[in-house]
Amino acid sequence: MGAGVTRRRGLAAGLVALTAFAAAATAGRADATPVGDVPQSVPRGKRVVMFTDSVGLGAEFALPRAFPADWQVRVDGRPAEMVGELEQNFVLPRLASDPDWFGDHVVIAAAYNAPYWDWPRLDREIDSIVNTLTAAGVEHVYWVTLREVKPQYISAGAWRQIQPYYWYFPTVNDHLEAALERHPNLSLVDFAAAADRPGITYDAIHLNNDGAALYSALIRQRVDAAATTVADGSTTRVHVDGGEGAAAAAVNVTTTGPRTDGFLTLHRCDRPPPLVSMHNHRRDETVAHAGVVALDANGDFCVTTRVATNLVVDVTGLFPEGGGFAAVEPTRWLDTRELPGRLPVTPFEVVELDLDDVRARAGVGDDVTAVAIVATAVEAAAPGWLRVVTCGHTAAETSNVNYFDASAIPNLVVVAPDRGGSICITSSATTQLVVDLFGTFDADAGVAGDDAQRVFDSRDTGARVAAGSVTVIDVVAAGIDPAASGALMNLTAVDALAPGFATAYPCAAGRPGSSNLNISGAAAVANAVMIAPDEAGEICVYALSPMHLIVDVMGEVGPAFEGVVPARALDTRER
Repeated sequence: MGAGVTRRRGLAAGLVALTAFAAAATAGRADATPVGDVPQSVPRGKRVVMFTDSVGLGAEFALPRAFPADWQVRVDGRPAEMVGELEQNFVLPRLASDPDWFGDHVVIAAAYNAPYWDWPRLDREIDSIVNTLTAAGVEHVYWVTLREVKPQYISAGAWRQIQPYYWYFPTVNDHLEAALERHPNLSLVDFAAAADRPGITYDAIHLNNDGAALYSALIRQRVDAAATTVADGSTTRVHVDGGEGAAAAAVNVTTTGPRTDGFLTLHRCDRPPPLVSMHNHRRDETVAHAGVVALDANGDFCVTTRVATNLVVDVTGLFPEGGGFAAVEPTRWLDTRELPGRLPVTPFEVVELDLDDVRARAGVGDDVTAVAIVATAVEAAAPGWLRVVTCGHTAAETSNVNYFDASAIPNLVVVAPDRGGSICITSSATTQLVVDLFGTFDADAGVAGDDAQRVFDSRDTGARVAAGSVTVIDVVAAGIDPAASGALMNLTAVDALAPGFATAYPCAAGRPGSSNLNISGAAAVANAVMIAPDEAGEICVYALSPMHLIVDVMGEVGPAFEGVVPARALDTRER
C-alpha cells in the first residue's frame, strides 16, 4: 500500500498583501507525482490529515513520503485561507460528507493570513477549529508554527517583499503557545525553531524541496511522539529490578517531546503526588534530571506528569532499608517567591538554610549527616549558576545548577550541613530560588559531602572532548575512599557543537544504554550523578558530540548506597 494525497485546488480572496505571494507559491511548488489513495481500512491511528494554506501546500508531496507506506496521509486546503475559512470551507464540509476521512491525527498549518487587527478573533478561530476536530473524535491536533522570518536567511528581494506582514508572525506563534493551555490534545510542530537557516524557501516563507522535507519530518516526529506520550496529569508506575524491600532508588529521569512547559513529581505509588517537583522541562525539550525516590515493598515508584510527554527512566543505584538513608515525604524547604516582597536572591548573596526550619514538617530526626535536596533556579534575570555547599565552603570552584533564562532549572544535590545544621547556597545572578528536601543520611550512611572539587574541565586544555570520546575519572585520586559504595558527581556540558548526550558509568562494566545529560545546544547543562566506581576506582564519561565537559566530585556515600550498572527501567517510546 502507498500513502495518498487529496486536496482541493482553487483561488480565494485573502489578505491583499498575501494573495499574490500565495499565488506565486502555487506555481512554484516542486513537481511530484502523488501515489494512489490508501483504502479506508487503514486504522485511525495511522491516518494523518493536514489542512493548510499555501505554505503547507508546498509539502503536499513530501509529507506522505515522511511516513511509512502503510499510513494514509492527506493534504487539503487552499492558498490565502485564514483559520476560520479553513474550518468553514474544508474541515466542516469534510466532516459532513465523509467523517471517516479523518483519523486520530490532524495537522493545521495556517495563520500566515491572520487578523492582526483583531487578535481575539484569531484566538476564537483557533479554539473553534480545535474544538470542532475534538468533537469529531480526533485524538491529536497539531499546529505548525510560523517561520519567524530573519533577513540573514533569505535574499534581499524576498526580505523586501515580506516587509508588509512578516512582523506579526511571532505574535501568531505566541497565540498558538497560549492555546496549548486551553486544549490538552493540541501540540505544536515547531517549524519556527527549525527554520533559522538558509535554503529552505524560495522566497521568505514558501517551501522549496529541502524546506518541504524538513517541514514534513518535523510533523512526522511530533506525530510519532504523541503516539507514545503519557497523558496530561497522568501517573506512571515504574518497577526497579531488585528494588523489592529497598528504601529508595537513585534514578535519572528524562522527558522527550513534552507537549508544553511542565514538571514531574516522583513519589511512592501508595501516596498522593507531593506539592514539589524534581524535574522541569520546556516544550519540546529533551532534558534529564537525577532524583532520589522512595520505593514501595514491590520495588515500585510513580511518576506524575503535568503535561503529556515521553518518559525515560534509568536506575543507577539503590538505598537498602536500614543502610542509613531515610526517604522523607518531599517537602518544600524554601521558595523565595513566597517570601514577603517576593525578593529574589541577588548575585553572590549567600542564602543559609537551617535544617530546623523544615525538620518538623518533613519528619526529620536529629541524627543527620547529609541531606538530599533538589535546588531550582527560576525567573533568573541572566545566565548563571547555583552553588550548594556546607556553610563555610562557599568559595568552592564547583557548581550544581546552570541556568540560562527564566525557565525553571533544577538539580539534585547531596550536601552535608555544618555543625549548626545549615547548608549554604550562592547564585551568580539574580534569580528566585526553590529548595525541596527529599531525604536524609545518618552517621551510618558513610556520606562525605563537605569538600567538593573540580576534577576535570576540558576548557583548561582549550579543546573540547571529541565526539564518541570517553573521559576516565579516577575518583580515588580525587579523594574518594576506595571502600565507598558510590561517588557523588556533577556533570556539566557547555559549548557543544551538536546535539547529543553524555553517559557516566563504571569503566569496567562498559557503556550502558542510558544517559545522564541531554545536550541540545551550546548552553551549559548540568546534572547530578550518584554512581559506583569500578574496582579500579574509575568512572567513565562518554560524550556523543563534541563538547566542553566539566566533572565535579561532590563527595561519596558508603553503606547507604548500592550502585548498579545504569539500567533502563522505562522508555515510553518503546511501547
